[in-house]
Amino acid sequence: MSFLLRLISLCVSVVNSFSMKFLLILFFLFSAVPSHSAAPIYKWFPSNEFYFSAPFSQSVHYPGKTIHADTWALGYRAVGNGVGVDKTGGLQIQKLTVSNSALGLNGSFYLLEFLLGGEYLSPKVENKPLRFSAGLLADLGLADTTLFMAPMLTAGLLYQTIPGQIPSGITLSVYYRLSSISIDDAAGRPATLRPAVGLKLGYIFEGFWAPKEKSAP
Repeated sequence: MSFLLRLISLCVSVVNSFSMKFLLILFFLFSAVPSHSAAPIYKWFPSNEFYFSAPFSQSVHYPGKTIHADTWALGYRAVGNGVGVDKTGGLQIQKLTVSNSALGLNGSFYLLEFLLGGEYLSPKVENKPLRFSAGLLADLGLADTTLFMAPMLTAGLLYQTIPGQIPSGITLSVYYRLSSISIDDAAGRPATLRPAVGLKLGYIFEGFWAPKEKSAP
């Protein structure tokens, strides 16, 4: 029952917050992307990415004091078809470890995050392996029983030596989570994660549901 009350309270607060405005912007972004509803779902995401990421510095504010948290994350992302702006989405698990004897803190907590949004990927140019990407994402997550939503911006490079527009290769990108995240239980105490800038290193490979080319008879 308490979880349901938390969910209702979160929905009410989001309606009157910047997060709602961000979701509206994201909705119009999706509206501008060509519809793929007539195509099988495997054609939406012909490539997948596994990645490791970590903020350059993650600050956690507890009542009376702000401390540093050692943070890293592992994630999986479905990538678009590599032509202009396309939809993207993924799942990420983030671990944060805090230690401060003055506050009596020494422990870890986790965030389960769904990243949904749109990403632009520059066209593949022959004999030029680097491609530029930029994205706008909604970070929808759960920390213990705390639900949260935060907007994110990304920018990066894809190193692709395989011909064709379908993304494939090593990625290196920077992300920026624009807003703070309030958590009821951050290693045993309520706290707020400050906005953070971080680095992501990943590898894009052919999707599990990518259509296969038929061999000539």
